[in-house]
Amino acid sequence: MKHDAYQSMIFSAQKRPEFWRIFVIIAMGLVVGLFATPLFFLTLGAADPALHAISVDAFGVPRVGVTPGGLFVVLAGFAILIVATVILAERLTARSLRDITGPSALMRRDFWLTLKWMSGLLVVMLILPWGGDPEQIRAQYAFGQWLFWVPFALVGLMVQVLAEELFFRGYLQTQITGATKSYAFGLLGSAVLFGVGHVSPVAEGVAGYFPVLWAICFGVIAGDLTARSGTIGPAVALHLVNNFAAMMFAPHEDVFSGFGLWVSSADLEDLYSDPMIILSEFGFLVVTWLAARVAIRR
Repeated sequence: MKHDAYQSMIFSAQKRPEFWRIFVIIAMGLVVGLFATPLFFLTLGAADPALHAISVDAFGVPRVGVTPGGLFVVLAGFAILIVATVILAERLTARSLRDITGPSALMRRDFWLTLKWMSGLLVVMLILPWGGDPEQIRAQYAFGQWLFWVPFALVGLMVQVLAEELFFRGYLQTQITGATKSYAFGLLGSAVLFGVGHVSPVAEGVAGYFPVLWAICFGVIAGDLTARSGTIGPAVALHLVNNFAAMMFAPHEDVFSGFGLWVSSADLEDLYSDPMIILSEFGFLVVTWLAARVAIRR
């Protein structure tokens, strides 16, 4: 089901549907991700050691966002992608901000509806026993300390997920759809590109590819919700709760762990090659998609 508002987003993309424009959009994303954002990290890290986004341990393994300041810098750096997306949409494809987000009132409504359902699922997820080796989990903060960092984490996470949904679902997915006149190609094309951007910086082998495959599936689900809502609102809510859960409770100690109440020292190669872990991750992804569908009733 495609919402009428989504048809309007596609119509705005067809004003300038040439394929070369899509390649420019992808190239812009690469420039922001590979050059502009790392430069932002280096600049802030040089200004204050507490803001180092990336460090290297004694074994030469990169550690990304393992302090509150470092992780906030990583998340806040996505603001560059927001600005670049809005400017490029206007200059390259003559599309306004509302053309790539959907109607503001509808977006806010579907965001809050989806957020309520996703928050409820998160509570259930935290209550359920998930197994794992308790010796591989250690406390990082006292509960009061962790609560202090939660508002900073929410601000940073909102910047990050809004940037990714604006670029991949609001802009790239609809632009590909407008150029190809294929909803499926727009959805799958943007999802694959989204997944490629999730290669793990600290894992190899199966553990390095699992996040890519998972992110592609997430991109498909987020793209479907965008088409059904006619806005990026539900996808932003789904993305926000997913990343909040991943970063705030027991993230791996070497990646995006700066705000974690606990941290995990589990071997990522073992973790992401465990069939039960893989099934539970993808199963929960399907459940969140169905819950979001119910939330927006489309």
